[in-house]
Amino acid sequence: MWAAWQLTQMNRQARPADYARRDVVHTTYASRTMRWGGIIILLFVLYHLLDLTWGVTNPDYVDKDVYHNVVASFSRWWISLFYIVAQVALGLHLYHGLWSLFQSLGWNHPRFNRWRSAFAHAFAWIITLGNISFPLAVLAGWVR
Repeated sequence: MWAAWQLTQMNRQARPADYARRDVVHTTYASRTMRWGGIIILLFVLYHLLDLTWGVTNPDYVDKDVYHNVVASFSRWWISLFYIVAQVALGLHLYHGLWSLFQSLGWNHPRFNRWRSAFAHAFAWIITLGNISFPLAVLAGWVR
């Protein structure tokens, strides 16, 4: 979060006046939504702690009964929807972060680009689909 704040400040100092028109150069949706994705993920982490760890927002919270708390939370469709949206934001964030990580390490070469793209996509998809499976399993009635 600190690095994102610093980068935003450096960008503003480098160009204090906004562009008259912004042309989208070859960038991915993931790279264009990093800041908003980070905010959504931060809000998700805060809500997740309030909901499943401390029980502040979960009216059916039972201390130390993780299974019950997960089912109680994800049984409410709007909570599941928020978790799913947050996981999609996390997936985009992970994809761009991994892609950029390898680029920062100097692995930005046609020889590596296919590998790092496949790795970043696979990793982000596995985490996203795995995390989305929890609220979907509860909503579908597979977990009660």
